Amino acid sequence: MEHEEEDLEEGLLDDENCSKEVEPRHEAEEQLLKKREVIEHEEHEEPEEPQSDWAFLPDVCLRQVFWWLCDRDRASAAPVCHHWHQVMRSPWLWRQRTFHFSGHISQRRYSELDKAVDYMRAYGGYLEHLEVFFGYPFSSSVSRRFQETMRTFLATLRKTGSSLRSLAILQMALDHSTWNRRVQNALVRSLTFYLLHGGSQLSFLNLSGAHFNLAQGLQVLEALAAAQQQSGRLPALITLNLNNFFAKKLAVYGTSDFAKVMCRFKRLSSLTLNYRCISDDLLQALASSCAGTKGKGSLHTFTVLCHVEEPHVQVISHDAWALLAQSCPSLKVDMSVDWILAPDRLRCILLGEIPLHALSLTSCFFRDFNWTVKPALANLIPLYRCCLQKLTLDINNVHETVDEELLEVVTVCSKLTYLKVWAFLDISFLDRLLRKCLDKQCALSTIRVQLYTNIHETRVANEMLVDVESRYRQLIDSQLNYCATYCPIN
Repeated sequence: MEHEEEDLEEGLLDDENCSKEVEPRHEAEEQLLKKREVIEHEEHEEPEEPQSDWAFLPDVCLRQVFWWLCDRDRASAAPVCHHWHQVMRSPWLWRQRTFHFSGHISQRRYSELDKAVDYMRAYGGYLEHLEVFFGYPFSSSVSRRFQETMRTFLATLRKTGSSLRSLAILQMALDHSTWNRRVQNALVRSLTFYLLHGGSQLSFLNLSGAHFNLAQGLQVLEALAAAQQQSGRLPALITLNLNNFFAKKLAVYGTSDFAKVMCRFKRLSSLTLNYRCISDDLLQALASSCAGTKGKGSLHTFTVLCHVEEPHVQVISHDAWALLAQSCPSLKVDMSVDWILAPDRLRCILLGEIPLHALSLTSCFFRDFNWTVKPALANLIPLYRCCLQKLTLDINNVHETVDEELLEVVTVCSKLTYLKVWAFLDISFLDRLLRKCLDKQCALSTIRVQLYTNIHETRVANEMLVDVESRYRQLIDSQLNYCATYCPIN
């Protein structure tokens, strides 16, 4: 009996010990399960991505980056975030735009006209600087599409209310045979209407390569002048580029109407014209319109382009150039004369009263011995010894040497800092030229020389060139913008 009671007590003790051991096990298991649930929950949660450095870029930096993007990339970047979308709508990004109209019909429905018009509708109100390039009008259908594109394009631009400050419409080439008269006139009407109603704020206009006939060109200029005067403020137009504005064969100097319309532009600072437009009436009109007040004329840069295939036989008086130079004391004339090296013709073009800042003389016919450049170097260019700063020569002097005359020009023209010469010259010319620079006998700081030669193998000549340059290496490295090469001429 006693043994049974002892066994019973031991059993009860074992049960109590077992229950005490089971309770901690259950708690440990529950805690383990909870930890597993937490871990599984954290594994299923998406980790928070750290913010990119782009998110902290200031607006001014983002605008600089976005400015380099094309329209397609800008469209992709705009929806990235609210911040980028807001920055992408900044007017600064859309103030400047260039369009290329090829005239091709796109295989896609979205044509180049659609792109241009959509751009105008979305951002035309911000636009301040616009460039339009025309492709080559290889057929009448292409020229008609050009006209229709420009009509819609300019109408959309005008409706946006933008105030363009600069406009360039380049290479229309209206004298090409693919332009018929009706399409020409329609394009001129669209351009004239836009300039009349939207050209009051223009300070820069470039219509180079338009090739208008006389009536069309005068119509366009009249509309621009009227818009500038109707604005109620001083005329804003400062820069006017009319290179090849009129058709190539048109002798504009023979009419006074061009001078009359040019007289209406009162604040021109930079003007580009072809020599076929220059006349005494024009120079007098510019002297009057750009005279300014207190003896300070507004015209600072006058670029004149002359080509042998264009009308250039008019006689300009010395007094007309002198009057313009007197009315605009800070005037600098840059003149380019192509393929005209006959002394009698050059003498009529390069008058001593011209305040010539830069001169370019070029010849094309490498086997034409009927001209000589020596009179120009010896007699004409020295006329500008006190004002000429840039001289460019591309000449075929295979039948004559001009080394001495050219060195004399460099010495006499005390303000000549830029010299670019492509000609038949001896290697000793470079040696003597660099010696003058070293001895401070000339003011040159930029030298670009291409030595023409009839010898195809130039290894020995190049070694001589390197030898000359090595003797003046310190001068070249420290004071000159210098380059000299040999060019074989077959």
